[in-house]
Amino acid sequence: MHSTNRLNASDYHRTPIRLLNAAWGTLNKVGLGMISLDSDSLIARAKKDTGLTDFGGNDFLEPMHLLIHSLETEADLNPVGRFMNYTNILRLLKGRLQAQALFTQHPDIKERELLDPVVIVGLARSGTTRLHRLLAADQRFLHVESWESVYPVPDQECFAAQAKGNPDPRINALDQGLKAVLYMSPQINAVHPLGTREVEEEIGLIQYGFSTQLFEVQAKIPSFAEWLMSHDQTAAYAYMSDLLKLVSWFRNDPTDKPWLLKSPQHMQDLDALLNVFPNAKLLCPHRDPVKVVGSSCSMAWNALVRDSNSITPHWVGQEWLAKTERMLRKNLSVREAVAPENQYDVMYADISANWQEAVQKIYDYLGIPLTETACSAMQDWLDINRQHKHGAHKYSLADFGLTDEIVENKLRFYRDRFHIPVETRNPNLTDINQ
Repeated sequence: MHSTNRLNASDYHRTPIRLLNAAWGTLNKVGLGMISLDSDSLIARAKKDTGLTDFGGNDFLEPMHLLIHSLETEADLNPVGRFMNYTNILRLLKGRLQAQALFTQHPDIKERELLDPVVIVGLARSGTTRLHRLLAADQRFLHVESWESVYPVPDQECFAAQAKGNPDPRINALDQGLKAVLYMSPQINAVHPLGTREVEEEIGLIQYGFSTQLFEVQAKIPSFAEWLMSHDQTAAYAYMSDLLKLVSWFRNDPTDKPWLLKSPQHMQDLDALLNVFPNAKLLCPHRDPVKVVGSSCSMAWNALVRDSNSITPHWVGQEWLAKTERMLRKNLSVREAVAPENQYDVMYADISANWQEAVQKIYDYLGIPLTETACSAMQDWLDINRQHKHGAHKYSLADFGLTDEIVENKLRFYRDRFHIPVETRNPNLTDINQ
């Protein structure tokens, strides 16, 4: 990654995207080609496109209105960014309409019982992706793949393909979508490896409740982020649970397998998650907070630059350091009320040093045997997903106006609470989530 202090956000745009934004912006100035982010218009468009009217409740309306207001007043979207946000919101609205139609037609979907899930609850960039994909290699857990996280709701084409034994059309849809994403933001794949059939977190499902941090790494929306941090998100998590049931129902999953869940948002909304899954088994990874903040800032920066030309690295540094502190304090407060037998802490350093030993301790905590089959599958995954497969993720706190001392002073309470070691770079590590 280049030093962001010497670059504008638009320097990360490919030349065709830069030219498109310039031309489109010129048209917008004379009142042509402007895309309206208007709640009523988007809702009307979703209803017209699907021929459906029932969104399955109105809990999503408040966060959607707040999101759109924040996008309009704070995000300073470039024309391509405005188009991307419009199509994303429309996708979510149409998905809710289609999901409710299935829930109405097949009431047995919501009647499915979900076993108590195993949930990875850790900060972004703390090795959660690596741990998630390692454990997901064990076929005794259920998980979503990327295409299911983005498109959890099957339409008639999906049912027809399933009946004929053909590939689900949503897979091709995400294949094409990821090609576009990686064309516009080629650096993203080094930060968080993307792939249509990759094991993925369920934050895409939470997005259908319009209450997710995912929006925060797509645009500068501090007002929406503040609302998200300070309000109960149980409704969004309950809807996520309904979508998990829908995914399981369509796949005809066995009912004796627990879901393996993972998202950094669970750090912020652990209370909501536990309201929906009160007996969830929590796996809590911890990593040197200095490394976490630097990597989180880089992750956010590399995503945010796509949709806004005015985003600055200094703002990203201040925002994500403050957000990390608040998430940690909120998470630790909620964890005080969680039964000790339902939470397990694991060090990023331990997973990196000896993943087999660390995973064995996790399975001991879960009370299930770690089989040779599962270990072999995990090793196979590691062999395929070698370090820096998609390029090295390079970043520096200085890029974002921060120093080790600033982060350490702010997050010392977290390091001390879990005795997290200072991280030094080991060239022999096989980490994919730096």
